[in-house]
Amino acid sequence: MTEWFTGGDGQRLAADLFGPDEGIPVLLIGGMGQTRHSWRRAAQRIAGRGRRAITLDFRGHGESDRAPDGDYSYPRQVADVAEVVRAVGRPMVLAGNSLGGKICLAAAAQKGMDLAAALVMVDAVPRSRPQGISTVAGSMQMQIGGFASPDDAAEKIAAARGEAVAPGAGDRLRRNMRQDDAGRWHWHWDGNYRDPRHRIGMGAGSDYLEAMAPQIKVPTLLAWCELSEVVDAEGVAALRTLIPQLQVEVIAGARHMIVGDQNDVFADSLLRFLDRTGL
Repeated sequence: MTEWFTGGDGQRLAADLFGPDEGIPVLLIGGMGQTRHSWRRAAQRIAGRGRRAITLDFRGHGESDRAPDGDYSYPRQVADVAEVVRAVGRPMVLAGNSLGGKICLAAAAQKGMDLAAALVMVDAVPRSRPQGISTVAGSMQMQIGGFASPDDAAEKIAAARGEAVAPGAGDRLRRNMRQDDAGRWHWHWDGNYRDPRHRIGMGAGSDYLEAMAPQIKVPTLLAWCELSEVVDAEGVAALRTLIPQLQVEVIAGARHMIVGDQNDVFADSLLRFLDRTGL
C-alpha cells in the first residue's frame, strides 16, 4: 500500500507499507539512484515475520519530490526521516543501503532513541574506499539525452565497470528509471545530488558521519558485502571504534548494490539481527 509522508521542507515523500500496523516498524532506504522498489522483496519477507516494513523514496528519488531549495545535505535528510517517524508515532528500525545507510546513521545519531530503535547499515561506513566510490560514480553516469532503453543503460554501466552485462540487468534497472515523451530513459533521481555543496561525499561527508557516529547508542548492524568495492577492513575497523556495540555480518558473494532491485539479498541478515535484538 502506497503512503505519502511530508518531509522536513513540506515536500511529499512516497512510501510503500507492508505487514501489520502493530508490528515493529522498519524503515528501508535505498542507495543513491535506488527507489523504494529496490527493497520490495526484502520488505515482503520482513512483513511475513510480523514486522511493519516501510520502503521510502528519499528526497529527490523515485516519486518523492525533489528538494524545494535543492538541498540534499545530511541534516535535511535527517529532518525528513524524523518527520516520517513522527507520522508513524513510534521509534523505528532504520535500515539503509549505501547512501541510505549513511542517512540512517546520521538520523540515529542526531535524534537518538526517540527516533531509532536500532540501526542497520548495508555496505555503508563513513570512510569508504575512494577508488570504489569512483567506480560507483562512473557506473551511475547521467548521460545527457538519456538511454535508448534500460538494457542500453545496463550495457553502459557494465562497460564503465569493465564487466559483462549480468543477465536481467536491464529489467532490474527499469524501476529506477523513467521514460520521457520521446521514448528516452533517464534515472529516476535528481542529478543535483552530485553538487559538492551538499557535503555528502568523501571528505566533508565522511567527517560529518564520523563526528555523529559516537552518539549512536542503539543496537547497530553493518551488513558488509564480501565483494564490496567501497567498504574495506580499514573502514569497518574505524567504525567499530566509533560504535562499540557494532555487529558485523559479511554477506557472502555480495557486491555493493549500485542501481538495481537486489536488496533482498540482505533480508536474512537483517531478520537475524532483529531476532537477536528482540525487535
